[in-house]
Formats: sequence, C-alpha cells, structure tokens
Amino acid sequence: MFFERLKSFGSEMQIRWNAVRERDEVQRGLKVIQYTLLALIVVYLIFKLSRVGWLEVLGALPESPWFYFFFVLRFLAVPVSEIALYEIIWSLPLIRHFFVFIRKRVYNFAVMGYSGEAFLTLWARRRLRLSDKKILVGVKDNNLLSAFASNAATVILVVALALTGGLEAGLKAFPGAGWLFTLAFLSAGGLSVLVLIFRDKLMALPKGVMPKLIGVHSGRQALIILLHAAMYASALPGAPVMAWMTFIAMQLVLSRIPFLPNQDIVYLGAALSLSAIVGAPEAAVAGMLLAEAGLSQAFNVAMFFATAHLARTEFKPSAA
Repeated sequence: MFFERLKSFGSEMQIRWNAVRERDEVQRGLKVIQYTLLALIVVYLIFKLSRVGWLEVLGALPESPWFYFFFVLRFLAVPVSEIALYEIIWSLPLIRHFFVFIRKRVYNFAVMGYSGEAFLTLWARRRLRLSDKKILVGVKDNNLLSAFASNAATVILVVALALTGGLEAGLKAFPGAGWLFTLAFLSAGGLSVLVLIFRDKLMALPKGVMPKLIGVHSGRQALIILLHAAMYASALPGAPVMAWMTFIAMQLVLSRIPFLPNQDIVYLGAALSLSAIVGAPEAAVAGMLLAEAGLSQAFNVAMFFATAHLARTEFKPSAA
C-alpha cells in the first residue's frame, strides 16, 4: 500500500512538473540559468589560465602519444559498453547502430545530462520493433543501474581518499567544494542503498538480467577510472597517483549533479584549482587539463556532425 501511494504521488508530481516545465517562461528561465552558469565558468577559466600565462599553457600541452590514446579509449568505453548493455536489455543485436550510442554520449556530456537518454528513447521508438513499455522500462532501469554504479564508485573513491588523507585538497579546491563533496557523498550513498533495498519495486528487469548489467556497469566504471588515471600519468609521469585519484573524484562528484551543462568545461574549471597537489609546474597541469577539455569538445563536435546524416536516416520510421 505504501509503495502504491508513493508511486501515485510520484506520478502526480511528475505530471505537475511536466506541465510547469513545458510553459514558455519556465523553458526560457531554465535556459537562462544554464547559459549563465556556463558563461560564469568560461569567465573563470579565462581568468585562471590568464594568471598562468596562455603561452606557457599552450607550450605545456602533453607530448606523449599515450595521453591521446588513453583519451580515445576512455571516450569509446561508454558507447561500446552501452551497446552490450542494451543488447542484454532488449535482446537485439545493436552493433550496427554504434553511431547512435556515440551520439547519445555526445548529448549527455556536451549538451546536458540525461538528454542522451531522451535521444535514445526517441530513436528506439522509431527504429526498433519493441513496445513503448519495453523501451521506456529498459532505458529507465539501465539508467538506474548506471547511476548506482557511478554512485558506488563515487562513495568508494571518496572514502578511500578520506582514509589516505587525499581528500583534503579536493575539499579546499574552491569555495563550497566541501559542501559539494558532502552532498555528493550523502546522495550517492543514499541512492545506492535505496536502489539495493527497493530494486524489486523500482525496476522491472527479467530475472537474471540485473546481475549482468551491474557487472557491465561496474567493469566500465573501473575501466574508465583506470584509463583516466593512465591518461594523466602519461602526461605528467612524476606526479603521485593519489593526486590523480583526487582529480577523478572531483569529476565523479560533478557528474552526480543532474542537468549540469557541459560537464567537461565545468570539470576543467574545478580541476584547475587542484593543480597545486600534483607537484608539477602549474602551466603543465593547466596544459594537460586544457588538452583534455579541448579534445572532449572537439570529439563531441566531430562525432555530432559525423553522425548527423546517419541520424536523419535512422530517424525515418521503420516499415511495419
């Protein structure tokens, strides 16, 4: 009875929120907030990089080819794993639709969190011979498990840094970082526990599917962390590994903020404040972070336009 009331309340609140969100003035307000936040971050970045010196930063871009190799692998880890995940969920071969999952990643990282899920849902309804319920339930349940894996990774990494004394630098990175880490830790831990306790109520996956999905999500999360650390270590091999774990923890914390515009740019702004813990010249750290952010933006733009004509073709309704 409690869960039925909770579900009814949730549905009612969702309907009300959708009605409010669709109003023109609300849409304009949300866009103003998003663009204002992004503009403030860009101004902050320009200020930080100007203090270091633009020529010094550009001259300190990573020279190691391994930095760029690990970056590409990290970029591809998400779409490749998502193909495996949705093949399990929908029981369909999806490898020929690889570009769709590339595009989904671009939407989530370069536009706004969860916009990729909206894109995938619309695409699947038009191209896959599946019921709307199976598509929506699959996307929803996979997203819940993805959030569970990311939340669990955030909690584990923050706890590990706290136990080893590496968290202090992250808490002092910028004003409010302590509150941000605390909120992310509590919400990540709380949501992980809720998913575990109420998984049967929250998800409708067939028996035996959930462990497979959790395995893929957990493996992907571990791989991405390792590739991220390897990428940084290849650029600045003399820096302590714990420093890179602090950087990665910052990114995980920021990724827990829903509807954050352009995560790569936001992370660059936060990570610049951590350069002191690396033990390398500030210009070298800034050059590495700038190269990472620049590559992310370039890849996102390139992949978006590279898949544009394919997206138009794939969005044609399939024959009955």
